[in-house]
Amino acid sequence: MIETKLTRRRFIKGLAAAGAAGAGGALAYGSLFERLDYELTETDIFIRDLPPSFDGFRVAQVSDVHHSSLVSADEVRRVVALANSARCDLVALTGDYTTASRKYVEPCAEILAGLAAPHGVWAVLGNHDHHTDPLLTRQALKSRGINLLDNANTRLRRGGDELQLAGVGDWSWVDADWGRAFAGVDRARPSLLLSHQPSVFDRPETEGVSLILSGHTHGGQVNLPVIGAPVSHLNEFKYVRGRFERGTTQLFVTRGTGTIGVPLRLGARPEVAVLRLRRAA
Repeated sequence: MIETKLTRRRFIKGLAAAGAAGAGGALAYGSLFERLDYELTETDIFIRDLPPSFDGFRVAQVSDVHHSSLVSADEVRRVVALANSARCDLVALTGDYTTASRKYVEPCAEILAGLAAPHGVWAVLGNHDHHTDPLLTRQALKSRGINLLDNANTRLRRGGDELQLAGVGDWSWVDADWGRAFAGVDRARPSLLLSHQPSVFDRPETEGVSLILSGHTHGGQVNLPVIGAPVSHLNEFKYVRGRFERGTTQLFVTRGTGTIGVPLRLGARPEVAVLRLRRAA
C-alpha cells in the first residue's frame, strides 16, 4: 500500500516548492510582460483659481525612460508614440532619460524629439542624468527643441489667461536653486512645478505651488501583496506613486516607463500619465 499520510515536514516542503514556483512565475511575468505593458492613465487634478482657459488643459507626463542596455530604443519609441497618441496640450519630462552610460544620451534625445504638443515639451533633469553627464544631456535635449526648465520658470498663455510653469534641479546632486526656479512666480496664482524628486513635496519652498509633477520612484518598480513597495520604507521613496495633497499643494508621482537594476516590473506597470487640469469649485 502506498503511504498517503501527509507529514508536517512534507507539508512544509510542499509549501516551499509552491512558493518558489509562484515566485519564479511572478518574476518571469514581471520581466517578460509587465515591464513592457505600457499604460496610458488619465487623472483629473482640481486646482483652485485655475484660469478658465486652462480648464481641461491636458499634460502628458513622461518620466524615467532610462534608455540603457535594459531599455531599448524601440521601447523609448513606444513611449513617445503612446504619449503623442493622447494629443495633450503639453508634455512634461521629469528626468532620468538614461541610466549611466553617455552613449545613450544622444540617441535618447533624438527619439524624445518626436514628442509634440501645442504648448511645447518641457523638461528637468533627474539624478541619473547627473550621474551620466548633465552637460551632455542638457545640450542633447536643447538642440532638439526640448525646453529645459533648469531652475527656471515660464508662463503658458491660452485664451488670454496665464499659467505659471517652473522646474527645479535635482536636490540629490545639490542642483536645486529655489531662488532661480521661482524668481517672479506669484504663489497666490496657480503654478505647476516639475521636479524629478517627489520628496520636494515636504520642503517649505514648495508651499503654495498648485501641482508638483515628479517621477524617480518607478512606482516602486516591485510591489508585493500585503507588503507593498519595499522601497517605500526609504524616506527618499516616501511618495511612491499617485496623487498626494498638503494644504493647497498637490503632488503627482508617475510610475514612469523604464527600469534600473533588473529588467523587471511587478505590480507597477510602466505609465505615461495624462493629467487633466480642472477648476476647483
